[in-house]
Amino acid sequence: MAEMRKIPVDELKPGMRFDKPVYIDSNNMLVAANVSIKLDDIKKLMRWGVSEVETAGNLVSTEQEIKAATARATMTESDEAKKIIDDYNKLLTQRVPLIEIHKEACKAVANVHNAIKADEPFAIDEIDVSLTKIIEIMKNYPNIFLFLYGLEEGKNYLVVHSVNVTFYSLLIGMALKYAPLKLRELGIGTMLIDAGMIKLPAYIMHKQSNLTEHEFNQIKTHPLHGYKALRQLGKIPEKSALICLQHHEQYDGKGYPRGLKGTQIDEYARIAAIADSYEAQIANRAYRKRIFFYQAMKNLLSSGINKFDPVILRVFLSRMSVYPIGSLVELNNGTIGIVIGSMPQKPLRPIVKLIIDSNKQRFTDTIIVNLLEEKALYITRALDETEIGVNLFEVL
Repeated sequence: MAEMRKIPVDELKPGMRFDKPVYIDSNNMLVAANVSIKLDDIKKLMRWGVSEVETAGNLVSTEQEIKAATARATMTESDEAKKIIDDYNKLLTQRVPLIEIHKEACKAVANVHNAIKADEPFAIDEIDVSLTKIIEIMKNYPNIFLFLYGLEEGKNYLVVHSVNVTFYSLLIGMALKYAPLKLRELGIGTMLIDAGMIKLPAYIMHKQSNLTEHEFNQIKTHPLHGYKALRQLGKIPEKSALICLQHHEQYDGKGYPRGLKGTQIDEYARIAAIADSYEAQIANRAYRKRIFFYQAMKNLLSSGINKFDPVILRVFLSRMSVYPIGSLVELNNGTIGIVIGSMPQKPLRPIVKLIIDSNKQRFTDTIIVNLLEEKALYITRALDETEIGVNLFEVL
C-alpha cells in the first residue's frame, strides 16, 4: 500500500489532480482520485486553518492543465459570464452535426442489438467509429447534450436511450479527466448498456400498465443476459461489459442482480447508473411522460443519496448544475426564460435568455440576464414546455 505524504496547502494550485484521493484528515476527503482541485477548495482550506493535506497518489495533471485552471480561476465573474454566452452561441451551430452523429450511433447500436437477438457474433467497428465522433464533438462543445432532448420521438427507445446515456456518461468521464482509453472503455459499455433487454419479450418494454411480479423479475435478468452476449458474441472487454452487468446495482447494496455495494461496483458502472437514471427521466416512455431537466436533477439528488456513488453524483451535479442548460424558468418579475449556462460555484444564479415577458408575450429581441449581476431577480420556479406552450428548440 502506497505511503501517505503531506502537501502544504500553500503549494496547492487549481487544476492539480492526483491518481489517489486527497484527504484533509483521516475522516474527510477533499477530492476523489482524478478530480481536479479547485480554487474554492484551496480557499476553504485556508479559511478553515488547514495547513496541509495528504494523499498516497501522484500528481497526474500536466503543467498546461494547471496553468489553464489557474487562468480560469482568476477570471472575473463578468469574464466568465461572457464566455458562457459565447460558448452558448457557438453551441447553437452544432445541432445538425449532432443529429447526424446521433443517427449514425443509433444505427451502430441497432445493428449490434439485431445480432444479439439472432444469437450471432458481432464486431464493434461501427460502435468505435461513432464513439470517436461523439467524444470529439463533446470535447469541442461540452453542452452538446442539450440537443439530445426529444430525439427519441418515434424511434427505438432502447437504442436512443443507450446512445443518450453514453453522452451523459462521457460527460462525467471527461469531468473526471479520463484518458482516451478509459473514455473508449466507458463509451463502448454504455452504448450497449441495455443489450440484455433484447432477450426479453418485446411487449414488456412497451407495456403501459404496471409490470407484474413475474415481468419485473424478467426485467431483472437483463443485465446478466447482456453481459453474456457482450462477452460471448462480441468479445467485448470485461471492463466495458461490466457496465451492462452492474448498472442497476446500487451504492447501498439494494440493487440487482448481485446486490453489490459501494466500490464493489465498478466505477464505470457507477457512472452509467447516474447517467441512465437521469436520461430515463427526461425521455418519454410508454407508461409516462418525460419530466423536465430541473425536476429530473432534483429527483436524482433526493432519491440518489443512497443509490449512487456520492462523489460521482457531485461531479455530475457540478457539470450539469441545479438548472441544467435548456431549463425553462420563471423569474420573480414574471418573465420566463431559458437557462443558457451557469457558474459551478453559483448554481442558483444562472444566465438566462428571456423568451416571454411579464404579459406572457414573446420577446422579439434577444435579452440575456445574468442573475449574478441582476441581484433583484431570482428564479421562482422551473417550468416545462407544456406549461407555457413552447417548443424548446424554437426558443433557443
